[in-house]
Amino acid sequence: MHESIKDFRSVIEIPVAWGDMDAAQHVNNTVYLRYGETSRIEFLRACGIDFDIKGSGLILAEINCKYKFPLTFPDKVWVATRPILDTIDDHSFWTEQILISQKHNRISAILQAKLVYYDFLQLKKSVLSTQIIKNLYHFEKQL
Repeated sequence: MHESIKDFRSVIEIPVAWGDMDAAQHVNNTVYLRYGETSRIEFLRACGIDFDIKGSGLILAEINCKYKFPLTFPDKVWVATRPILDTIDDHSFWTEQILISQKHNRISAILQAKLVYYDFLQLKKSVLSTQIIKNLYHFEKQL
């Protein structure tokens, strides 16, 4: 595994599909965001945080992506995700994600995503529960 993700507890592997590439013959920039989404969902599940669209759940509020190296087919990517603990507030927190090309053993992209706890019934942000905050700290501190 790549040195830059050795301290991440949540790492998944995603194969690059032929259809992920665009006319420029590299993975389309939107696909990097989809890889990040898949990894964030797996990270949240590993933290014991479920989604309940009939109640409250985490939604994506903001995302930043720094593209560093183009991915192409065939390849596999490791996508590592972790919470940025010092960003946790009453309603939200940020995650850090790193995408690694296994074929080239290089960082392909670095993402930061802000997740907001949202009440789907009242259609507004909600307060993060103490349990969710505990789960994030517990998961991250198990290194």
